[in-house]
Amino acid sequence: MQKLLSIVIANYNYGRFLESAISSVTQQDGFEDCELIIVDGGSTDNSVEIIRNHSTEITWWVSEKDSGQSEAFNKGFSHATGKYLTWLNADDILHPGALAPIIKNLKNNPRCDWFTGNFYRFTQDGAIAEIGWGPHCYPEFLQRKNSPLVIFGPTSFFSKEIYERYGRIDEKLHYIMDNDLWQRFIVAGIKQRRIPNLCWGFRMHEDSKTAEYGSHVVSRTTAEKMHAESIYSLNKTGYRASKLIYYAILLFRCLDGSLIKRFWLQLTFKKVEEK
Repeated sequence: MQKLLSIVIANYNYGRFLESAISSVTQQDGFEDCELIIVDGGSTDNSVEIIRNHSTEITWWVSEKDSGQSEAFNKGFSHATGKYLTWLNADDILHPGALAPIIKNLKNNPRCDWFTGNFYRFTQDGAIAEIGWGPHCYPEFLQRKNSPLVIFGPTSFFSKEIYERYGRIDEKLHYIMDNDLWQRFIVAGIKQRRIPNLCWGFRMHEDSKTAEYGSHVVSRTTAEKMHAESIYSLNKTGYRASKLIYYAILLFRCLDGSLIKRFWLQLTFKKVEEK
């Protein structure tokens, strides 16, 4: 029987986090409607052992050398059978209780190709450093080919049909492959439906390639590479964000209460408890 959602976890030598990432998916209500795929880049730590320990919960997995996350995601999605796709980095987590409302939204809106949710960043001790909360809903009249991105990394659930129609993940990109894909969807006129829930927890740690917190910042070389990738992506997709629509969305968020919700969560949501 075909599953509704395929979740791909990309991993390379993150065995110390992988168990938490897998459990954050498999232990949730709604997992019965999902398939879990793990693409390991040929790890030399205990990652493969952890994957094998979860073999009954995993639909397909592989451990072999690859060029990085972008290739890993494409490889995983090529084996996905779900109507919708998403991914999770091995050092991140699916927020507890997030899967059931995600599945409910996918089922209740079968003609929608793209759903987006909210996220937070957390430190190694589980402390919340930032809440990323977009508009509760996103009216179609504000969704134009030059609308600003209100998407937070893997809190995006998109049909396999549009993933294949508008190009797979660009394997030339190693930092902004997600934004590049969202830009292509926007330019193609794909409308997104907001899921007003926390979906994804972004773990900030010393080995993360893009995390910035406290005194930890990306290197100058990394920053330059990210900037170069951004220019390449903008030139390729032709995407340009409108400041006018940005301010219109900001006004809308003042009216729909999503800004207040973000600040309230920032004050009250103190810590992540991992299983």
